Amino acid sequence: MHTRPLKLHIATLGCSKNLFDSERLAAALESAYTLTHSSDLASADVVVLNTCGFIDRAKKESVEAILHYVREKEAGRIQRLYVVGCLVGRDRLTLQSELPEVDGFYTQAEFDQLVEVLQGDLRRYLLGERRRIGYPHHAYLKISEGCNRKCSFCAIPLMRGPHQSRPFQDIVEEARRL
Repeated sequence: MHTRPLKLHIATLGCSKNLFDSERLAAALESAYTLTHSSDLASADVVVLNTCGFIDRAKKESVEAILHYVREKEAGRIQRLYVVGCLVGRDRLTLQSELPEVDGFYTQAEFDQLVEVLQGDLRRYLLGERRRIGYPHHAYLKISEGCNRKCSFCAIPLMRGPHQSRPFQDIVEEARRL
């Protein structure tokens, strides 16, 4: 008996960095799942929601999206729900205690763990491969991650960790692949 591969939907909120991160997840997971587009959400079995936690409006939008997918899961329309991204980095403990329906919470720095949980191709993730899910006429190229400054008004170091530049040659190679 042949079973169909599970369908995965990656929903991305927030900035271009989140879109970039979602594209890396998509590349790592496309070997284990059939990826769906936003218009095809109804057929998804697994949802990964990449959240924003930078400003209050974005946090509110992220929480509303989480609650929407929780309702979808409770209604039996999706099997598993994973919440990832900046909001997790900022409010993980609160999210875990308030939303036990979510199957897992991962920061950007923990995406490799999510790839393993979802039985994707970790090698593709670690190599930085991407599957473009954004606009077809342009792509973002991430040259660094995080921030070392501790400004009282900014949560980026909390959510994205310390500043880490990518090696120049890796950036050039990725630009050529795009």
